[in-house]
Amino acid sequence: MIEDKFTTSNFMRVSQEVLDFLKALDPVGVRGDPIMGNLVFLNHHRNSSTFLSIRYLVERQRVADIYSLSRSMFESVISMGLLSKHLIPEDIERYQDFQYVEIHKTYNHLKQLGLERLSGILSSEADFLNSKRNGYLSKWGHSRATWTGKSLEQNVKLVDKAYAPTCNEKHFYEYLYCQVYRKGSQAAHSSFAGLAKSVEVNRIMIDDVPLLKFKASQPHLIFSCFHSLLVFLSSARFLGYIAGRKDVEDYFQRTARYIVSEE
Repeated sequence: MIEDKFTTSNFMRVSQEVLDFLKALDPVGVRGDPIMGNLVFLNHHRNSSTFLSIRYLVERQRVADIYSLSRSMFESVISMGLLSKHLIPEDIERYQDFQYVEIHKTYNHLKQLGLERLSGILSSEADFLNSKRNGYLSKWGHSRATWTGKSLEQNVKLVDKAYAPTCNEKHFYEYLYCQVYRKGSQAAHSSFAGLAKSVEVNRIMIDDVPLLKFKASQPHLIFSCFHSLLVFLSSARFLGYIAGRKDVEDYFQRTARYIVSEE
């Protein structure tokens, strides 16, 4: 029954089954470009650590924190999907060199404050950082929303077009973009309106003093944890793709279908 499926206890059970299944992927044999394989594997390794943190937060009903981590994991997963099928021209070089653009942002801001010594970058390294950053911008332009030069939404659409539909849904990752990334942004926002999306507020009286008692919103908790599982399953899917493991794709489809079905 659906009321038995969408519970935190069932999430813990299913997510543990996913983690147990993924043990069979270690170590991973990679097809194609070994550098691409390493980048995809490193993203999955980070996602695994993130998902273990999410499981911990589910037990403690920390809804806003779950959304925040899920958003980060979603960005990583989309990069995995793009890299696995080389959907962006010169993707390996772009992905690796984009780090210099990001590092330069921090370094340059600290330099404006006269605090560049706190950046961790030696003065002898600054010229190299500048040259790498300028080289990236000269070759690929100033669109720096993501390493692809495209918006995250555009990247999501590329992934949807390149992979088989999930549960017969052709816009599966665009769906996750709305439900994990956009909705997660609202729930994790530090304004009262944002934080209130993840909690229920009850007024209680103690010794005739009115007090507010906060507890996690159960619908939001269930929504956030099962969608985080769909994101993590996608991380496994793209790792399985570069490893040539059809059984991983089959497992992904089967488990995703179980989660999204209304039975």
